[in-house]
Amino acid sequence: MADSPYGPWTRSDKPLIDVSDDAKAIDSLMTSNPSFTKMHDGRYLSVFKAVGKEFALPQGGPVVHGVAYGDSPTGPFTKLPKPVFLEEGVRFPAEDPYIWYQDGKYRAIVKKIEHIEGKRVFSLVHYDSEDGFDWHPAKHFEISKRIVEWEDGEVQQFDHLERPQVYIENGIPVALLCAADVIDENNVRHSFNIQIPLHIKKHQN
Repeated sequence: MADSPYGPWTRSDKPLIDVSDDAKAIDSLMTSNPSFTKMHDGRYLSVFKAVGKEFALPQGGPVVHGVAYGDSPTGPFTKLPKPVFLEEGVRFPAEDPYIWYQDGKYRAIVKKIEHIEGKRVFSLVHYDSEDGFDWHPAKHFEISKRIVEWEDGEVQQFDHLERPQVYIENGIPVALLCAADVIDENNVRHSFNIQIPLHIKKHQN
């Protein structure tokens, strides 16, 4: 924590959201990748990656997402036992959610993971929630199949387009920020960040 980005910084000696002692809990092996937002009632909401112990190490799993809330951004946090962003029969359905509150709903952009013809295929999807705890696919669920149209009209298919972040000005999302990469003709991987302008349509969920 710090009062300024320039510091001085203090570091907690324990995780804000730690693993659960119950071996059957969804986060008995690991917690990581938390996303936070301030709730409309002043509390703080977190959605975090949770890894259980149902499957053998070193992978463990399943890999799901849990929800926690607290009165302060530094906790303590109360975790809910129900995982979110699930896909039936999939051990690792999603990753890297970004959450925020807008127009009376909590919203999340999530990297969806599918297995198609033996390959992992990624896309970005949209969930929403009335209370921040119970999440459902939003009306406009599919956001991106990793395809970007540049200003000059060129259309590019990325290998990865992930770790979504939404840049918000005056309460309005104006850009989607993502980490991207491509592999060139020499099999060299190039990674970078892109910012995708958002066209806002009012009164649509």
